[in-house]
Amino acid sequence: MDENQLEQYLFQETEELMSYSSSFEARSRDRFVVFINELFELGSHKEYNTMFHSDRVVLENKSRRLMDYLEVESFIDRIEIVSLNEEVTRFTTKLIKEEKGFDNISFDEVKSKITVLLPPLSVNALLELKGAVNGKVDSYSKSVGMLRSQSAQQVKAGIDNEYIFPPDAAKVAKEIDLIGSFYRKNAKIFGIAKKTILLPNYKPEDDEEVELLEFAPEASLLLGKSVD
Repeated sequence: MDENQLEQYLFQETEELMSYSSSFEARSRDRFVVFINELFELGSHKEYNTMFHSDRVVLENKSRRLMDYLEVESFIDRIEIVSLNEEVTRFTTKLIKEEKGFDNISFDEVKSKITVLLPPLSVNALLELKGAVNGKVDSYSKSVGMLRSQSAQQVKAGIDNEYIFPPDAAKVAKEIDLIGSFYRKNAKIFGIAKKTILLPNYKPEDDEEVELLEFAPEASLLLGKSVD
């Protein structure tokens, strides 16, 4: 997942930021994108992405690597397989049923997509994943706090060396507080979204989560929740 997909969750300048603030925003943004990708992959059964690596398909009387014709993506509850070649799709569907051991599959003809539904995770596994989500949200929030402290030290050094004057330093502090709060809030929204994917009956853990819960459904679409 890249910045284009996350555009609405990235800080947008309404006016040009001070250089210290711009640097803080760029570093917070980079860490936010990494954080979102870690959430996306959490519990995603990535091992299934390689399930066809040793398989071959015969096309035009030649044996070819099946993975050259497939896009495979794994989620918590399903595997999605896309091929634009009808012959490959038929072969893959048969292979999944007869050799890979999956029975619960469906095919979306419009999207040329095979969906393999996976058995549900155990309650203990889901609770462990929920704890991992909370840990990642806390870790990101702490990293933003560390970046804020580093920026404050840089500003202080700038004042001491007369690279920046107190009125501008005050403006930087306000900008950094605004940016930090923005990214911390969005990190919590995505954390809630991931937990609602893991646990459909998830209940907010505190008053802040109650307030942010309404923003979770849209964010959950970016984390792999089915929209079908």
